[in-house]
Amino acid sequence: MVFRNKLKYWIPKIAVVVFIYTSISWAIQLLGTCGDPLTGVRDCGPLDVLSRLTTGAMFFFQLLFFIVIQLAGMMWFLGRGRKYVIYPKEYETTFEDVRGQKPVVESVQEVVKLFRGFREFKKIGGYPPHGLLFEGPPGTGKTLMAKAVAGQVGVPFIYAPASGFTNAIMGAGIMQIAMLFRKAKKFSRLYDGCVIFIDEIDAIGSRGNMAPARRSTGAEREPTISRMMMMGMGGGGGGGAINELLIQMDGMIMPRGLKRHIRRMFGLKPKIPQYNILVIGATNRSTDLDPALLRPGRFDRKIHIGLPDKDGRKDVIKYYLDKVKHEEIDLDKFAQASIHYSPARIKNIINEGLIIALQDGRDSLTWKDIWAAKMIDDIGLKQSVTYTPREKLMTAVHEAGHAVVSHELLSADQQIQIITIVKRDSGALGMVYSVDLEERFTQTKDDVTNTIKLFLAGMVAEEIWFDTSTDGTTSDLYQATLLALNYVGRWGMGKRLFSYAVIHGSPAVERSAEMLSDPDVRKEVNDLLKACKTEVREILERRRDAVERIRDELIEREELVGDQLEELMKELSTVAARNADLTAQNGKPQLPPVQSSAESPEED
Repeated sequence: MVFRNKLKYWIPKIAVVVFIYTSISWAIQLLGTCGDPLTGVRDCGPLDVLSRLTTGAMFFFQLLFFIVIQLAGMMWFLGRGRKYVIYPKEYETTFEDVRGQKPVVESVQEVVKLFRGFREFKKIGGYPPHGLLFEGPPGTGKTLMAKAVAGQVGVPFIYAPASGFTNAIMGAGIMQIAMLFRKAKKFSRLYDGCVIFIDEIDAIGSRGNMAPARRSTGAEREPTISRMMMMGMGGGGGGGAINELLIQMDGMIMPRGLKRHIRRMFGLKPKIPQYNILVIGATNRSTDLDPALLRPGRFDRKIHIGLPDKDGRKDVIKYYLDKVKHEEIDLDKFAQASIHYSPARIKNIINEGLIIALQDGRDSLTWKDIWAAKMIDDIGLKQSVTYTPREKLMTAVHEAGHAVVSHELLSADQQIQIITIVKRDSGALGMVYSVDLEERFTQTKDDVTNTIKLFLAGMVAEEIWFDTSTDGTTSDLYQATLLALNYVGRWGMGKRLFSYAVIHGSPAVERSAEMLSDPDVRKEVNDLLKACKTEVREILERRRDAVERIRDELIEREELVGDQLEELMKELSTVAARNADLTAQNGKPQLPPVQSSAESPEED
């Protein structure tokens, strides 16, 4: 039956070709004459017709072949993209090199195990994950995890940065993704599997090519997403790249090749190929990805690679310290001083510390080198600035006010690392830099108000000592206002229970503007800031001696760090405790003389 249908399909086409040839032959014989130097002029025959047709066809096919070769070469060049193949045993990175993320490594190893044994898994009715998405802050090890997969998966690993799929020519990104998966399917047949790693996948998978559509009438409904074409330069672009990726990851798999036609001619069903391809994506903006990309069947698993905890940081620190020559370094102290640090940041601090040691003529890393590198990483390099005497005095008072309020309100949770009036890369003329004593993930109402008071302390100190304030309080006032807005309008800590955070798609700046446009919210925020400012004034008035002591030390030394700062803070704590006892006994404080602090350590 199938063969008869094929005949019915081809016989009319063959008849048309024969008719065209017969017509052309008759026309040439009727209108033309043929001949050559040997035979002379004569009437054209069928062979002459065939010769002329062959000559014309040869010229046409040569021209067509040249055009096709040019187009094919251009399409091949555009479709290649930026992809690099890593074959088995070519990469030395393993899961042992991924430190500080033990639960994450175990989850990835489970996926790799299922990927390798996909045939056995399919026999019992399951299907292995098709996609694995690594998401988390920058520097946490997403790309390193992919390198570990490349080193241990045992099949070809294709690295394809997502930026390589964006192109100025319409359709180039679609071709590149199609060719990428074609190569992966080839490797899957040869090696029984293939892994594709798309780094920074948000470059093509973001919802930036979509627009929210809302109904203007009736009850408010959940916003729907309208898919739109995102044009590139000159009308090209990568708007279709995300669609092609969606199809390739979980679309219809069709039989290909000549065998499918042969099987159909004999009434047999074509075989549907089974490919073992794992797609790994990495991004630090997973919330911006197209929901269709994140559904089961595409990126089945989303693994969050976050900042390591204290034990994780110790593991990372030990791993990178073992790679360099160093003196004895307290790992617990280093881990405590690097709260909220990513593995990449820890690696960079150790490397910068080694550079500092080499510049000092040493070949071994010390804690002093690590601390200096940490300060550079945290607050930047020193800038050469000459203050006027009044500016230096006002800056010292400003920072002393911050330090005293921080010590008064936050000493149980934070430790001051440095007080400086030296300008840094950040642009600030001075700063008080503190770190948390323990990792914390939530804030109470008291924590928020204490932080607001800390931001307002510099302004209040200027007003107390100089009866004015400077524009150096701009950043402090901005942060205090933002916290107060969140306190009132987002976290439900004020008089209202509703939250402005429910405004769909509204960024933080727009939400802040909308909150401030509400007179009631604006008044509550202003009242909160004024109340905090009043309490700060009481603290600074009560501890004027501490502010003036820190002010004088800053004017003399410009920076207070390390043991020097610790001794000064202990001394001020002792004075504050004595004042509190004397006040409780006599009703007013009696200030004992303050001893001078230790000499400043020699700078490198």
